[in-house]
Amino acid sequence: MSTVRLLVQTGPSGRPVHEDVPAVAEGSGWRLTASPGLAMGAAAGDLLTVAPDHSFTVVERGGNIAVHVSAPAEAAADLSSLRAAVERMGGRCDGVGWTRDRTASLTVFTIPLSAGWSAIESAMNAYQARVPTGEWYYVNVYDPADDTTPLNWWL
Repeated sequence: MSTVRLLVQTGPSGRPVHEDVPAVAEGSGWRLTASPGLAMGAAAGDLLTVAPDHSFTVVERGGNIAVHVSAPAEAAADLSSLRAAVERMGGRCDGVGWTRDRTASLTVFTIPLSAGWSAIESAMNAYQARVPTGEWYYVNVYDPADDTTPLNWWL
């Protein structure tokens, strides 16, 4: 399996923070085979061009929505239920990361846009109702520069 290194942000020290994301080379770019866990703005299936500093531009959308879900460790059963709901929509879990003390996790889901916004939001909101200390957010729906401006790539 190959990966592409993506710039996540510049840290407080001024040094770059990177994420290696599963991908395959395609022409002069990279096709993501999983959604990123840290780099915002892209999802599995997207074709990216990557600059020498590892900043990236999405040149073709793959038709998937990436969603990050945070959870306290004791919410394992609720996350399993959410994962089953995502799989019923044709989606998948691309990975789970834990805090160093294993008290909380971040799960990365990839869901086809064809599942529909209402189905995605219904499943995520049902999870959050069961796990009030958990959160979910879209990875590739809003502009990473301000987290509020819709990218509108699905129109």
